[in-house]
Amino acid sequence: MAPKTLVVNEAGVYLSYIDSGAPSKSPYVTIFALHGMCFTGLIFKKVSKLFLDKGFRFVAVNRRNFAGSSPYTPEEYKELTTGNDEQKTAWVHSRGQEFTTFMVNFIQENDLPAMTPDGKSGGVVILGWSAGASLAIAALSIVDSLSQDAQSCLSTHLRAFIAQEPAPLALGLPTPPKNWAPLRETSIPEELRFKAFAHWITSYFEHGDLSKRELDSLSYVLASPLRPPSIYNMSTAETDEMLQLDQAAMSDLPFLFNLSNQLKVAFRKVCFDPVTKKLLPKMSITFMSGTMPPAFGPAGLWAVESEQKEAKTNHIHLKVVPGANHFMHWDDPEKAVEVYLDCVKL
Repeated sequence: MAPKTLVVNEAGVYLSYIDSGAPSKSPYVTIFALHGMCFTGLIFKKVSKLFLDKGFRFVAVNRRNFAGSSPYTPEEYKELTTGNDEQKTAWVHSRGQEFTTFMVNFIQENDLPAMTPDGKSGGVVILGWSAGASLAIAALSIVDSLSQDAQSCLSTHLRAFIAQEPAPLALGLPTPPKNWAPLRETSIPEELRFKAFAHWITSYFEHGDLSKRELDSLSYVLASPLRPPSIYNMSTAETDEMLQLDQAAMSDLPFLFNLSNQLKVAFRKVCFDPVTKKLLPKMSITFMSGTMPPAFGPAGLWAVESEQKEAKTNHIHLKVVPGANHFMHWDDPEKAVEVYLDCVKL
């Protein structure tokens, strides 16, 4: 699967993606996947192959500033890091509009089948993994600002949004007091923090009794020896092509830390605003976490559960995957496909 690009606005901004191609039978379901920090969309290549074998199309998109996609302009980076609230809100809107335009253009150019009346086939799914869930939410939160043609396209096609282990921070929600990650650990030499992060985030963690939903029961720092980190299941060639540890990946830090208010507004609009539900009536929403990722996985799921209780609704599906770490789609791709399909509920 050679990477391709698709231009998403008049300024010439483009997004890179890999596409499994259309399966032999139609109508079929297409999955748009958004990667997290440091790892590009190639992290999904194992599940992409499995999905194609099952009659699905899989499209993994590289977010802005990652390999093959447009870098941020100096002006965009300045707004991200030092902009005022109005500029930050516009920044989130622009990133969301870029991805919605990508989806609509891809749907129309490839004549993707719409969701069938019985709901058993057709349509598209958005899979936002880790920080990728933030971009998915930004996109879904601005659907009401799109053209009628774009709204109609997404209304008939969008069947599910799956958020796989976004941290509370990625949703604009409060970070647990004990939260820890190598990227912000000053005792680690700066030039080693991304490498340390790649080992830490791919590890397995043994937490306490997750059924109690207690933040103090989570293991924030020390990984478990039960299974090696997922990065040890990657060859040097694989890490060279999909692990991005340069300054481009660093833009995710201000994205998550500086835009928390904007991300929270977007998250609540997508999940609890009746306007969104009216525009995307067929879209189900699932937040999921394994039992062995870093602490932000369960913490994010519990934060969404609290938000749902406060909103006095129960339409968001909350899913726990026993034994899975943050890289289920790499270490256990067959299980990942099974879990994703259960979320889509075909």
